[in-house]
Amino acid sequence: MTTPRRKKAAQEAAPAADELRIEYMRLDELLRWPGNPKEHAEEAIAASIARFGFRDPLAIDEASGRIVAGHGRLSVLEKAHAAQSPLPQYVRQDADGMWLIPVTRGGHFDDEAEASAYLVATNRTSELGGWDHELLSAFVEPLDDVLKGLTGFDWPELDPVTSDPASFLDGIITQHTPPAAAATEASPPAAQEAASPPPDTDTNPYMQVVYVVRKDERDRVMKAIKDARERFTLATAPEAFMRIVDAYLEAQNVQ
Repeated sequence: MTTPRRKKAAQEAAPAADELRIEYMRLDELLRWPGNPKEHAEEAIAASIARFGFRDPLAIDEASGRIVAGHGRLSVLEKAHAAQSPLPQYVRQDADGMWLIPVTRGGHFDDEAEASAYLVATNRTSELGGWDHELLSAFVEPLDDVLKGLTGFDWPELDPVTSDPASFLDGIITQHTPPAAAATEASPPAAQEAASPPPDTDTNPYMQVVYVVRKDERDRVMKAIKDARERFTLATAPEAFMRIVDAYLEAQNVQ
């Protein structure tokens, strides 16, 4: 017979129907949402987890038992575990060596359509927010180069005088009129070719590509991009990066 005291203790131990909680689940038991359309910068995610730990739990829809937030983090963890990488901070390990991942439990949706909508919304609403570039620059400026590199922004390519992210972004998405010197007869054909404005962003949109390099390699990367900008009189770092990529593909005869 259950005493009133034991019954009360059991009720307190059981989670409420509408209460979120964090539990540790085995990595090999986590299920993805089928057809998830979100792409992920896995290298940047891996660098962040390595430095800061796994601070952002995955989220599960209790009705289906599938993940509705955290697919990119899940992929990074699976690859790290398969490579026998060190256990990330805030990740535990089961007796058999399988990683135990913090997961937000208790959330449920009326049906799979609502869960699918949430999966897209939780990613898209963050993208729509944008940044106050002036505040962002001031916020990140005191950080050292390693921490700046972990933010996901291409900070070394910002103007070293103004350190203004807006000027860098404008350089990506707006059409430029190159300096008059670029169009002189003394300019090489490659420079004249580079003087044409970039394609219309309405029909050929830009997207961010993030690569993480070691600190001792950063200066070499920046030197190459700076040299390409000066040599071909290019207005932005992304244009210089693509010129380097094109030169490599041409040299290796890659179609």
